[in-house]
Amino acid sequence: MQLHVVYRSHGGENAKGRPDWYSKRLALASFARAVEEAGVPVDVLHLSDGEPSADRLDLMRAGGRVVTFRGGSNRRSYLKALDLARRSDWDDDDVVLLAEDDYLWRPDALRSLVAAAGRRRSEYWAPYGTGTHDDIDGRRPPRANRGESELPEFAVRWVPHESTTSTFAARLGALRQDHRLMVLCCLSGGDFDLTTCLTLQGVRRFSLRDLVVHHPVPGSPVPKRAARWVYLAVLRAAVDLRALRRPSRRRTLTAADPAVCTHAETGWLAPHPAGRPDYWEAVAEDTRRWLAERERAATGTAPGTATGVGRDGLGEPAGAGRP
Repeated sequence: MQLHVVYRSHGGENAKGRPDWYSKRLALASFARAVEEAGVPVDVLHLSDGEPSADRLDLMRAGGRVVTFRGGSNRRSYLKALDLARRSDWDDDDVVLLAEDDYLWRPDALRSLVAAAGRRRSEYWAPYGTGTHDDIDGRRPPRANRGESELPEFAVRWVPHESTTSTFAARLGALRQDHRLMVLCCLSGGDFDLTTCLTLQGVRRFSLRDLVVHHPVPGSPVPKRAARWVYLAVLRAAVDLRALRRPSRRRTLTAADPAVCTHAETGWLAPHPAGRPDYWEAVAEDTRRWLAERERAATGTAPGTATGVGRDGLGEPAGAGRP
């Protein structure tokens, strides 16, 4: 079994609220560090929608291959990543991680993922999962009773879970079998990541109300709204029918508990059992130090000398340096 990664990125930025420590280069650096500390070779393909910035491109090239394309939306980028994985020459027993570019990763994240995949208790894995999303209809995944103080800060368990985001890992054989269904879920509108996770596990995503009540595009003409209504109603009905999978084709999703990465969006940071409100800020700061040392080693700059790195979310203004 080998771990492959399709790291999806975009040259621009959106209007989501972000923590003070956030930048796409910092997120990329944290992932590069996780790859370095995975304990096994990791095959990384960077899929960039548009040209990445020069400073990020250097990090990408240092850690893998870079493929650029013009997609224009998260949905198209996601479908492109799925198709690349499906059509690859990777073995069905291998694992592929689809990763987005606005996540901060713990250094041990991929090491933990590889260990979880090796236990073969599921076909899909969520590095960012437990405690980060509302459970559907109040259902909760089975978890052992324990106090938070009983779990060491860096210990990770992988437990059954219902949903995650578009950052997830999958066994290649399962992903290839599920590809058409995943595309159908993606085209059904709304939060397609939730739709995908539930449908693959044999849970119906859409209620009768979801099939008949849609949110029209403001200002669109009546014929266009009617066409969209029919389109979504048909697709969502098809998704619900496909959720009625025979038991042998129902998949299992397990999630890291606690999460081994966090979505860098205000209000959606992954919790941590250590109970430290500054935990992810501390991971970000540690990542900055790691990257600064790596750059010093590459350039031969002595510790304590100014690095010349501008203020791009990776630390101090240019010339500040670190002791």
